Amino acid sequence: MNVILKCSLPRSATGVSRRTDKYLAAHYLQPPRMKIKKSLEELLLPFFTEYKRMKLEAMTVDPVQIANTPKVHLSTFAHPWKVVTVSDDEISKFINMDENDFDSNGVYSIGPARSVSNTNPFDLPSACPSIQIKSKKPGEGVFTNVTTGPYGQREFKYLYLIDHSGMHIVREMTPCPESSRGIPMHSLIKSHGVVGGEIFFDDDNPKVAYINFGSARLTFRDAAEADRTARFVLSLGYEKIIAVYPDRDFSIKPYGMKDRYGESPAHAVYVRGSL
Repeated sequence: MNVILKCSLPRSATGVSRRTDKYLAAHYLQPPRMKIKKSLEELLLPFFTEYKRMKLEAMTVDPVQIANTPKVHLSTFAHPWKVVTVSDDEISKFINMDENDFDSNGVYSIGPARSVSNTNPFDLPSACPSIQIKSKKPGEGVFTNVTTGPYGQREFKYLYLIDHSGMHIVREMTPCPESSRGIPMHSLIKSHGVVGGEIFFDDDNPKVAYINFGSARLTFRDAAEADRTARFVLSLGYEKIIAVYPDRDFSIKPYGMKDRYGESPAHAVYVRGSL
């Protein structure tokens, strides 16, 4: 007699198998869970905190002390190498310009816009909202409530940057703990612009300004660009601009305008034609 032996798993073993299948389905057959990674800002924060501490310890400039330094000299200039009369028609063109008139080759007919260079990546506009930035467009009048003083004396210096929305200035000797240098820089005014430099305001005449183009952040590309910028500043409402730059083209260097200070810096004068 043939006996057929049937083998079967015990019920307990079947239960284990089913539980195993459920476990595998729950943990291996479903999409992997997304792990939340720290943002770049969170990862860099410890390094940035230490960097700021070391920077502040290394600072030798006290902006409060410098800002309160008495005036020691008047602005001294030799005869200008050129005097330019800017007509009312040209000034009117600046005043009537808006963003629809700009293209890739020129903002306010000065030059193409670009990002601020040679700057600490932490020194962005949003990082320092406390600094007082003044802004003007052509035709809106001169800057008011500014500290006046002789050209070249640092405590009276303002940084300026020009972009599609006009000219923006901030006094350099302003305490700014958010800055990597402890004082404002061009990159804290705006992250992009056309040109930048320094500007001083005359003690006696609020419609006279002194500008130079010695910015490591938005270095001027040539003398023609400097010429157009001086005309732009005149269109804000000034009557006379003393623009410090030599009778030669600029060179693309890490830092331009090495000769922008001194007893008799090279300069050109721009005046309104209606005067």
